[in-house]
Amino acid sequence: MASTGVFRSASISVIDYRCEAGPADVPFAEVHDDFSLAYVRKGSFGYRPDIWRSVCVPPLPQLMVLGELAQAAAEGSSEVGLDELGLLLATRLVEVSAGWRRRPAESRAYDRRRAIEAALWIDANAHEPIDLETSAGEFGLSPFHFLRLFSNVLGVTPHQYLIRSRLRRAARLLADDSRPITEVALDVGFADLSNFVRTFHRAAAMSPRSFRQAARGDRRFSQDRFAAAQTLKASAAG
Repeated sequence: MASTGVFRSASISVIDYRCEAGPADVPFAEVHDDFSLAYVRKGSFGYRPDIWRSVCVPPLPQLMVLGELAQAAAEGSSEVGLDELGLLLATRLVEVSAGWRRRPAESRAYDRRRAIEAALWIDANAHEPIDLETSAGEFGLSPFHFLRLFSNVLGVTPHQYLIRSRLRRAARLLADDSRPITEVALDVGFADLSNFVRTFHRAAAMSPRSFRQAARGDRRFSQDRFAAAQTLKASAAG
């Protein structure tokens, strides 16, 4: 079985397992140091002891959606953090297994104030490496409760807010600063250029370079965009 570490913090780790064992292979002991939750994306997987079978669930839509969203996050095509999705998937599994019905959480004035303070803190520190555990610890909350409070009040997860805060600052720098795009990406908090370009393009529907040209009123850029639009329109008409 091949394994690749995808994400790790003090409270949660995400590992991609590729199992090549078949039904006829000799079973082997599997040991976990902590609580473990497995989401099977392809093929089938199961434990032989009956005690483990009792906590297995079929591929339910409400779990599959979160599982595939986690895969998208691992591939860099989602703004939700893997640590956030790990907690959401575990919470949803418990709810489904126990037959609980989720009740809408009511946000008190104190909760709203704390969530807004957290958003301001993320804005001020967006250029630093921030994960769910770091943010939660800053406000004396567990990652689970911080994620729930922040999402209920702001309508997005802390990581989504972090990415958008970085993108806002990047847009300002691209428009007003002449530094290379790589320096802008690192300055606002992205770990590498490719991740920044991919995330920026997904949000703005154009590359950082194109955005910089448009923001500075590059006449040639505007003419090229107009010509491309006219060509597309003529092709559609023909």
